[in-house]
Amino acid sequence: MSSRAIFKWTGIVAVLLVFSRLLGFLREAAIAYRFGASAETDAYMAAVVLPQLLFLSFNDSIKTAFIPVYGECHRERAGQSLALTSYVIFTVILTLLSVALVVAAPLVVRLVAPGFSGEKYESTVVMARILLPGLLFLGLSGISSGVLHTKRNFVVPAIPAYASNLIIIGTALFLGMRYGIIGLAWGTTVGFASQFLIQLPAVARHGIFQGKLDLRHPGLRKMALVLPPILLGGAAIEIKTLVDRMFGSFLPDGSLTALSFAGRIYLLPNGIIVLALLTVIYPTLVELNVERKMAEFKTILRQGAGLIILLILPIMVGMLLLREPVVRLIFERGEFDVLATAKTASALAFYSIGLLPLGIMLLSKRAFFALQDTRTPMLAMVFTGLLNIFFNWLLIKPLGLGGIALGTSLAVYAGAAGLLLLLRLKIGAFAGRQLWLTLQKSSLAALLMGVVVLLGSNLLTDGGFVRQALELGVLISLGAAVYLLAAYLLRVEELAVCLKILRRKVKK
Repeated sequence: MSSRAIFKWTGIVAVLLVFSRLLGFLREAAIAYRFGASAETDAYMAAVVLPQLLFLSFNDSIKTAFIPVYGECHRERAGQSLALTSYVIFTVILTLLSVALVVAAPLVVRLVAPGFSGEKYESTVVMARILLPGLLFLGLSGISSGVLHTKRNFVVPAIPAYASNLIIIGTALFLGMRYGIIGLAWGTTVGFASQFLIQLPAVARHGIFQGKLDLRHPGLRKMALVLPPILLGGAAIEIKTLVDRMFGSFLPDGSLTALSFAGRIYLLPNGIIVLALLTVIYPTLVELNVERKMAEFKTILRQGAGLIILLILPIMVGMLLLREPVVRLIFERGEFDVLATAKTASALAFYSIGLLPLGIMLLSKRAFFALQDTRTPMLAMVFTGLLNIFFNWLLIKPLGLGGIALGTSLAVYAGAAGLLLLLRLKIGAFAGRQLWLTLQKSSLAALLMGVVVLLGSNLLTDGGFVRQALELGVLISLGAAVYLLAAYLLRVEELAVCLKILRRKVKK
């Protein structure tokens, strides 16, 4: 795939993800409006974290292990057999895992929220048993996405979150009135199921289910070898969320909800920009490695890192400076009060510090997977998870909620630095002088933007939602304009490439 195609498809997928993530915020806002930052919301956040964590681990890991193997034979009849057999095997595995987790729900909740007790603990167990079966559909959604990405269909896999979010929003606003937080749990499980069912027709059109069940397919053995380390590495990077929730369960009521909402905002930029980029370039990196085109591999990797720096760095600065107005605009209404906003903004401040290294860490991890090295990122992610636990333990007492978020950010910095060093040792220098220039120039542009945003933030008012949205929108737009102008004057290479592609599109 050419650099031009990468920029093009990254933009398309990013646009789809933007609207999906906006719906995700409406979902969180609906939950905050109906239930606030309360003990019952804490219980829901604790119950939903395990299926979400397992989904992120399974979804990413299944796609990462499946795409290279399936990509070798997807145009042949053997590819159909591999896909069909994979569906059957994972259906059995995930069903057994879901049943085991439902039976062991009381122990699972003790692990996820060791600080819960009494009615709060019992409510969490009930909701965990409702939510955990959704893991089956989330896992099958991952295989479906892998099939479609290999077929260069990047649009359909970006759509399922729309239906899921709409279902949860409707459940929170309407069923929540009559059935309370338990109704929300049922609606969330239905939303999980929709993520697989929506992709099913597109998968079927590729003839996947016309293949024959082949338990001796050579591709299964390849997947069996690479999947465990990928899965462990994926789980390790997501365990930071579980670790944060575990420590947050010892804090006062509402703390877990504030931490969860802050995490949603913090993960948004990487969930849109970096995910869109990785969705597009990962299959390309796999192909380049198979074809032994290491020079082109390094070029694509450097361009990806440059794009992450260019786009994530200003968001990191803006999120840190505008944390409270952003939280107030999104969540402060209904049962979500001023105190809840302050708690959430405090956690967001420390989370936002780790925004850029998180994006670089995700890119480095995929680069290792494309090189068919799953052991190195697995060990690096386990080390990062252990650091996360240590930093959280060290900082929770002096900083409370903020200490948990800061612990996560410090661990992410260490993980990103370690993976970059290991990647350099494996493939040689790839960043080059140009990437360092991108970092320096983007940092200077972000600093200029930060000064403008900081001065403008003093003019923001506490008016109604529309006024807050307009004022914040104008300030963010002004900050973005200052950043882009500064980056343009400083001649940041990645911005020049984007503008060149845009000019071509306008001419056409």
